[in-house]
Amino acid sequence: MEFAFDAAVRTTQRWLQQVFPPADSGPATSSADSNATTCKQGDISQAAKNMRQGPMFEELPEDIRYHIHSLLPVQDAARAACVSHGFLRSWRCYPNLTLNERTLGLAGKKIKGREIDLICIVDPILKNHSGLKTLKLDLLPFNNISASCLDRWLHTAVHSGVKELSLALSSHSEESYSFPCSVLSGEAAASSIQSLYLFGCAFHPTETIGRLRRLKVLHLSCVHITEEGLEHLLSKSFALEELEIFKCSNIICLTIPWTLQQLKFLKVAWCQVLQAVEINAPKLSSFYYSGTALLGISVGDSSQLKDVHLVHPPCILYYARARLPSIARNVKSLTLASCGENVNTPMLLSKLPRLKKLDIRLLGLEPAFSPHYDALSLISFLQASPALDSFILRINQDVMCHDSVVGDDYVYLRKKPEFRHEHLRQVMITGFRASKSLVELVIYILESAPSLERVTLDTTDSDDRSSCTSRKPCRCSWMTKSNVADAHVAVEVAGRCIASRVPSGVEFKVLGPCKL
Repeated sequence: MEFAFDAAVRTTQRWLQQVFPPADSGPATSSADSNATTCKQGDISQAAKNMRQGPMFEELPEDIRYHIHSLLPVQDAARAACVSHGFLRSWRCYPNLTLNERTLGLAGKKIKGREIDLICIVDPILKNHSGLKTLKLDLLPFNNISASCLDRWLHTAVHSGVKELSLALSSHSEESYSFPCSVLSGEAAASSIQSLYLFGCAFHPTETIGRLRRLKVLHLSCVHITEEGLEHLLSKSFALEELEIFKCSNIICLTIPWTLQQLKFLKVAWCQVLQAVEINAPKLSSFYYSGTALLGISVGDSSQLKDVHLVHPPCILYYARARLPSIARNVKSLTLASCGENVNTPMLLSKLPRLKKLDIRLLGLEPAFSPHYDALSLISFLQASPALDSFILRINQDVMCHDSVVGDDYVYLRKKPEFRHEHLRQVMITGFRASKSLVELVIYILESAPSLERVTLDTTDSDDRSSCTSRKPCRCSWMTKSNVADAHVAVEVAGRCIASRVPSGVEFKVLGPCKL
């Protein structure tokens, strides 16, 4: 049945291409319900003739026609409504509306007066719509939309039973739009809204906000919201499962309350003044943080926290090695990305007993890595992780300098491994350089991991080398002559100092830059 509907959708789209020639590039989203049509009268007359030669959609049962219509992209769905009474009826029940500059036919139009055109198009669409499930208002290119219009559209969407509501506004507007709490205060919002995405507005929830008992996903990006306002919002969102907070600059201390019993995913990124995150949600399983400063992170119950990403803060490797065993002891997948380390990773007795996947990224941004940083100190993470299965180390170009690497008869290990990493099977290092400490790290792994299956040393900093075999520009094309020369030296050093130490049965690859 699914294949039959897919075929019907393709047939409909081919028919619409015949009805509306490619030269008419303006979408027809507005024409179904607005006088500001982008379907010219001649187009519709010609469409009527083409309909007689096209598929007999009018003869299909209404529920099947509605379903076919719902599978069309919004532009095609609106075009079909221009030329078919049956599709016009189903257009007014079309469940997923994405209204933006392109779908509204306003791309390339003169900036002056576009807001008026926008209102003339959107007003009748939402006024005549019912059964709306998803509304995405992507209005970033429009600078001065009246607050009364936005309020009206949001209230209309919520009263129609919308489940997913998304609003994105320009940051260049003369006055910041304040998302109305009244939109979320009635029974309509409480019984329908499951996902809320806000970008580029102010939001000041108070105690009067309604209980959002179905809200599962909340994303706030570039939203002016206070700690108190966020506390009110979260206190009414008991069903929340996913929370993302991005560039919300008024939050100093983020508190995730114990009442969020279903919260599983938390992402906090680039909140400039944020100093602390206190997590009390007992079922949180994934935590992502990125920013320029180290935080005070506390987790009340970390028993379910299995996936942790800490990206960009300087000295994050030192912090993670010292603090994570106490705040995320059960973590299974750990990603750490540091823009700079001024001290080596400390050797400690604390453990991450369930860690299976470790991904460390040395970004090399300002503040830069100390020239004395010792890559071999990363074995502290390996020794803390007895269950480790996969280790990936990604090094940006110029993070680690070349140093003197002598012949293969040199005993690189400063001391024999005291630990055996029984479960470690996969190791990959990208951005591998002819650095003595990196060579020592690889030899340490080869001599301490009896279950090792594969070791890959990539002298480029690419995460995906598949583009090197295609016609598309690959990462190698971005390398400077100096980087390419360093990579060739690294290939030679790996062959001379490491290859002979690889145990039989271990797949060992050294990847140099592709031939550009």
